[in-house]
Amino acid sequence: MPNFKIFQDNPDYARIKIFGNNNVALNTDNSGNLAITSTGLAITAPANGLTITSTGLAITAPANGLTVTASADGLAITPPANGLTITSTGLAITAPANGLTVTASADGLAITPPANGLTITSTGLAITAPANGLTVTASADGLAITPPTSGLLITSTGLAVTGTISTALGTTDVSAVRANITDTAGSPDETYNVLGIASWTFGVVNNSTVANAQALVKLQVSPDGTHWIDEISNTTIDQNSVKTFVATTFVKYARLYYSAVNASSAVTLNIFFQGQTS
Repeated sequence: MPNFKIFQDNPDYARIKIFGNNNVALNTDNSGNLAITSTGLAITAPANGLTITSTGLAITAPANGLTVTASADGLAITPPANGLTITSTGLAITAPANGLTVTASADGLAITPPANGLTITSTGLAITAPANGLTVTASADGLAITPPTSGLLITSTGLAVTGTISTALGTTDVSAVRANITDTAGSPDETYNVLGIASWTFGVVNNSTVANAQALVKLQVSPDGTHWIDEISNTTIDQNSVKTFVATTFVKYARLYYSAVNASSAVTLNIFFQGQTS
């Protein structure tokens, strides 16, 4: 092409390059997408808020986590009409040194757990109620609190329950299998704190497979969990037989003590602890 020799030999010169106000070309990645590199990227929303609409908006945090630092005025997240869903293999919220405060709107705060339940794991979870008290409002289906295996402890200078109290009785029912007992000297079973149980009974079934496998079982009670006395002396339980053990002395701790009658005849015991808490 006449007079366009420079474009013919160097077609790259024909491209339009865009420079910023510092006379530096805009940066793109290998795919031609615009790359924004900044020590701090600030997005200032307009007065009526910033709305991001996307079929799917994905934010991938770096390996050491994603940190969102709110301004002094606080951080507000407004969920859409159908609710806000957070899906994570593990979601960790670390409260600052002065604690984490969740302030509900006038309509109240609603937390809907997933189908398999909501689990909060903490070395110590502390909920401090405001000066005017803490109110938990259950749905029409009722409020269910499932204590951990070691029980639920409520400690208070004064715990007040106001309103209608259900007359339904609370119960406890724990069972365990002790298999292949051959020790004739005997050993204690699990210790139970029975102080808050109005009435309780141990039931023991000899579920041994050998006809002559007999067990000796006695009931022991203790005020401190260290010093034990025999409330019911050794009772022989034959195969496929059941015995019950009830204390006549009211102290804090109770347990069973069992042994095999003959070391050559292994014993299997099904032990039940059942009580009524109110």
